[in-house]
Amino acid sequence: MQNHLSNSSAAYGSGISPGKRVFKVTSGEYAGRLAILMQTSPSDVKLSYSDYLYTDWSQPESLVNDCADYPFDAVMDDDFNIYLVYTLGSNNDLVCRKLTFWQGYWMVGNLYTIYNGDDNYFPSITIQQPSRLWVSWSRLSSGIYYVNAKHSDDWGETWGNGPSSYGHELSSGVSEAYSKVLASASYVYAIYAQAGTKLSFRRKHVNVALWDDESDIASGSGYDHNFDAAFSDDNCLGVVFDDGKVRFREFDGNSWGGIVDIDDSGGSFPQLMYRASYPYIIYLSDFAAGRRRILYCCKRDGQFGEPEILDRRKAPFDRALCYNSVVAGFSDVTTAAQNSAAGDVYHPDSAVIFKEAGDALYLGMQHKFHYLMIILSTAGSGGNISWQYYNGQEWISFEPSGGGYDFNSLDKGLLLWNDYTSIPSDWQKYNVEDSSLFWVKAVVSSPFSTGPVGTQITAVSDVEAVVLME
Repeated sequence: MQNHLSNSSAAYGSGISPGKRVFKVTSGEYAGRLAILMQTSPSDVKLSYSDYLYTDWSQPESLVNDCADYPFDAVMDDDFNIYLVYTLGSNNDLVCRKLTFWQGYWMVGNLYTIYNGDDNYFPSITIQQPSRLWVSWSRLSSGIYYVNAKHSDDWGETWGNGPSSYGHELSSGVSEAYSKVLASASYVYAIYAQAGTKLSFRRKHVNVALWDDESDIASGSGYDHNFDAAFSDDNCLGVVFDDGKVRFREFDGNSWGGIVDIDDSGGSFPQLMYRASYPYIIYLSDFAAGRRRILYCCKRDGQFGEPEILDRRKAPFDRALCYNSVVAGFSDVTTAAQNSAAGDVYHPDSAVIFKEAGDALYLGMQHKFHYLMIILSTAGSGGNISWQYYNGQEWISFEPSGGGYDFNSLDKGLLLWNDYTSIPSDWQKYNVEDSSLFWVKAVVSSPFSTGPVGTQITAVSDVEAVVLME
């Protein structure tokens, strides 16, 4: 199910890959309730929640309006309170707030300072059971980044030796750094990327004051915030990262296994989760012209399968057809619409997608879809389009949620409907040219002086981030 919750003008509206944004109440009166935190503007973090079936979401409510335009992070405890860490907008201090869960809502608590020296960015927070909070972050001092970590034993009110102390310095100074902190039964772990040249980790036993020495998970080039880490049920630590390829490595508590290549084409915003001891990797894969597909793969029987499309409604169309009213005939342009060859989407009898009244472009898929990405080599002019879907009895005209579009610009991402819940419930499959699919057709209602010619037409959107529920 996909729902549109809010637009965002923040630089990191969905955060970065190691961050956490989605949480679930697992027991009690409100069991099943999901909460999503989002940065909707450079200074605002808001929360929206929903109950099963997750079709109706609350209006996003403001949590804070004093953050810097950098990512935040959050974690939920066993009582479903949420701890929010972020960079304070006024001075780049690292701060924390507790969102207390009370009668189904999250109440915003006081502001507590974690560290008030230097500039502080990209925090990560976790809970080391039963009640210790850990935070890691990138500390910028004199133009150099360091990865630091601190803990709190009173649920975020005080941290380490006070706000003037930067706690444990985990890395040497580098040009850029990003981290994620995680906790198991016996250890707290920090995974961090340094200067684009390596992905490293350190850990600290709960009964030992010092952190173990740094060791590298991978080294070379291309290491940034595109990584994630998670624990399996048997306390193996998995790490997924992108360095030009999507890769995975696992630590069993004593040693690291070999690096496994997941996708040689690379990806962005990788996410990792375990179901029992099986790792699942989800990431964004470039498709064309800045558009990305959400892919996933999992490990079964000792090896990872081939990546597959997670959301098949954001994919190339199963069939694309141009209809020419003059010759009363269809032309199958499915392959042409899927690829990126310039100017190959047209009807052969007119050399354009459509031009005369009654001409049409049919786009069909096995699943209901809500978005179009249209790239033209020649823009149309002078004509108008009627957008239609089939309701089981007749073709119904509708106005796209993204506004009218008459194929008069070369590049258009068009929302037919805002999200999956907005798709008409009466939309039915229809048989066109021996294909029973969910069709949307663009019909010429007034003729074009210049007919459009297409390069690529798909339902693949410009997804920028994907975040899994913790």
